[in-house]
Amino acid sequence: DDFASYNTSIYTRGELFFHQLRYIVGDAALGRIMHTYYDRWQLKHVDEAAFRAVAEEVSGQDLSGFFAQGLHGTALVDYAVGGVKISRTNAGAAGGSAGWQTRVEVRRVAEGRIPVEVWVIGESDTAVVRTDGQAVREWATIVTRSRPKEVLLDPRLRTRDWNMLNNVWRRSWLRPVRSPKFENYADTWFTERVARDHRTRGISPTVWYNDAGGITLGFRTRENYFGRFEENINQQNYSTGWATDGKAKDMDFLMRLRNPVKLQHPGMSQQLDLYDIEGRFGASLALDWARRDHLGYGARRNWGVQLTWLQPDDFRYLDRGYYDDAGTVELELHTGAQDRRGPWTLASELRGGGGLAYNKRGLAAATGRTALDQFYGRASLTTTATRPLGTHAGLRLRFFTAISTSGDQTVKQRQVYLAGADPLEQFTSPFLRSNGALFVRPDLYYQAPGGGMLRGFDPHLSAEGVVALNVEIERMLLSRPKAKLFRRVRLAAFGDAGHTIGDSFTPSSGGQLRWLADAGVGVRADHLIGATAFTTRLDLPLYVSRPTLAQDRDPGSDRVGFRWTFAFQPSW
Repeated sequence: DDFASYNTSIYTRGELFFHQLRYIVGDAALGRIMHTYYDRWQLKHVDEAAFRAVAEEVSGQDLSGFFAQGLHGTALVDYAVGGVKISRTNAGAAGGSAGWQTRVEVRRVAEGRIPVEVWVIGESDTAVVRTDGQAVREWATIVTRSRPKEVLLDPRLRTRDWNMLNNVWRRSWLRPVRSPKFENYADTWFTERVARDHRTRGISPTVWYNDAGGITLGFRTRENYFGRFEENINQQNYSTGWATDGKAKDMDFLMRLRNPVKLQHPGMSQQLDLYDIEGRFGASLALDWARRDHLGYGARRNWGVQLTWLQPDDFRYLDRGYYDDAGTVELELHTGAQDRRGPWTLASELRGGGGLAYNKRGLAAATGRTALDQFYGRASLTTTATRPLGTHAGLRLRFFTAISTSGDQTVKQRQVYLAGADPLEQFTSPFLRSNGALFVRPDLYYQAPGGGMLRGFDPHLSAEGVVALNVEIERMLLSRPKAKLFRRVRLAAFGDAGHTIGDSFTPSSGGQLRWLADAGVGVRADHLIGATAFTTRLDLPLYVSRPTLAQDRDPGSDRVGFRWTFAFQPSW
């Protein structure tokens, strides 16, 4: 379909084919095959049949299955250790010494077939046998002089077995274990270790602050296999109450399970979150699919579904400007695409769904607002377009429209936010989610991207719906692709404009909002620390059409004046 596919199929896969042929027939036999092939076919036209005939003749093996799979199929290879039976052996009649016999069940759990090495590692010696890998289940018998402590399938990584996590049986002090040992390391947050034949687990301390729990201490572990599977996170935190009058002492947790190997499917990701953290508990389940028309170019499409439950239970942590006293259960579907058209890079995302807001005392009794509706629907459309302007400048456009509606008003946390991310989008960051957190302290203006992106305004502003347009023009000031701390520095001019749909809700009784606009200049810097790339963004919204609703919340401010926001994320 494209050159990248051709290049991978011909060169990368061709090289892999010869490596696997050498593994099957042996080094010496492969050398004889290549010499015979050359001597017989030099200066003549050849094809697969000619090479296969020579390979089978010299090796004395039937290679039809290997050629069919290696050249014409895309079957995954996956073998697993099944049953393991260990017994003592007595000295033989010929005077052989006593030892240990291990019978290993080799299970083929995928379509691919290739011979498999079975290693038994004893306390003082190692023995190896090879199975042909054809049967769904077959038994191998291995004898060692010393007591076996570990069984491994394909430890030299010759079969291209995609899942090495089921290739192990090992003794432990309590009972046998059927998975490789974790590689534990001190996590720096910026670089995550990846391994081919085992899982890695980074361990790091955590510390942050909010007004309710004070200094919060804990630790986080994050795991992965192959950089793609078992991307699990376990976080435990304790709100000490130190350095605050809130005195909310709580033990919190967040557990994330992402992409288990048992659910492997091309282009598919799964994620389950369970949490009880800083005055909120709940769960989230997400399934996402993605596909590309070509490896190197063309449209990329994605679609998915997410079910989210969030229940506030301690409003000492929560900002009343973001949350009503209600839990929400919400189901959302989304689809999106990204492509290039000439100089333009285009992307769009459509989201839609609905939910239930609830409180056991009733929404009106719990919130004091009789206009709240229990059921609501939400939909949003985001489109972006970027293109270069010459060699050192670029234009970036974003269009956003969304609506969150029901018979009456929806709860505050599920309204459409005009200036940035909504409360559920901010929930994943400990520096944003609670009162007095690092990035939401008084006189500190962090702008979390999202919503209408009217960055000069109070982030608490919300409405039933909004239509917004965001424009940025950037000029390169510094470009050092090999640098780390400052790889690129850009100067930007921006403008944002939006119009609310239906009712709008302000932090104070400021009446209905309609047109809102801002404009200013900013600086963006791209960084690379370890393997993590991120952007620092400073924006100066010099013009705000409704100064009483500006992000600095100064009732006496003018439309034109000095204001600032910052973020560690690009605008979009």
